[in-house]
Amino acid sequence: MSTLARFALNQITTPTWSLAETIEACARHGVGGLGVWRDKVEAYGVDRAARHLREAGRFAACLCTGAWLDATEPAALRRQMAENAALLEMAATVGAPCLVMVVGGLPAGCKDIGGHRERIADLLCELAPTARALGVRLGIEPLHPMYAAERCCISTLEQANDLCERIGDAAAIVADVYHCWWDPHFERELRRAGPSRIVTFHYCDWRVPTRNLRDRAMPGDGVIDLARIRGWLDDMGYTGPFELELFSELDWWQRDPEETLKIGIERCTPLVS
Repeated sequence: MSTLARFALNQITTPTWSLAETIEACARHGVGGLGVWRDKVEAYGVDRAARHLREAGRFAACLCTGAWLDATEPAALRRQMAENAALLEMAATVGAPCLVMVVGGLPAGCKDIGGHRERIADLLCELAPTARALGVRLGIEPLHPMYAAERCCISTLEQANDLCERIGDAAAIVADVYHCWWDPHFERELRRAGPSRIVTFHYCDWRVPTRNLRDRAMPGDGVIDLARIRGWLDDMGYTGPFELELFSELDWWQRDPEETLKIGIERCTPLVS
């Protein structure tokens, strides 16, 4: 097996590249796959994207991201649910094993985060039969608590595990070190999920100081003990993909994407091989 066979470049890391350019760059550098983004797939064409991935011998680690589930008006909520059903079909077409679910923050005027989490659980259960029929899992990604009000009210891996147990085998975990490294229960909840529930794993690093909400560091440039976390995953028997996912508007997004990919490969090879 190639050293980088399990490694995937999440497209948000090199946002100026089109999907075709990202596929070709990954093939050129021996990177096994891509975390694909819906806008890039739509711009390229879903069937065309699927064909190009197959022909290049690259895999889709995930499809980013599902529609938020924060509408309160019934017609608007139906549109969000229909959008997620369509995105599950897109994921199935491009061969992605999961649709990453960043579920949205609190609805306007809502202060009951616990009640809204229950509502999210009910809505994901409604989507589960569609996901199961398509062979695509709802990849629940908990986000750092600083995003809870506006972007994702699922904040911990424990909450994501609880959701998966409620939804069943149509749900899975998308674990991201940026969002979970600080959690004292991170290791415990990774082991609780086990290798069959973790569908993909995102690498980056926590920059000090962090200047804004899109200021992730390249692995090795921050404070996260990535080697230790990789050791937990090996001990668990995790055999799934690792993705480099950098939101970095003040640094890496301003660089030549070829440079970003080359440095990403150099930094991540010890963590993915």
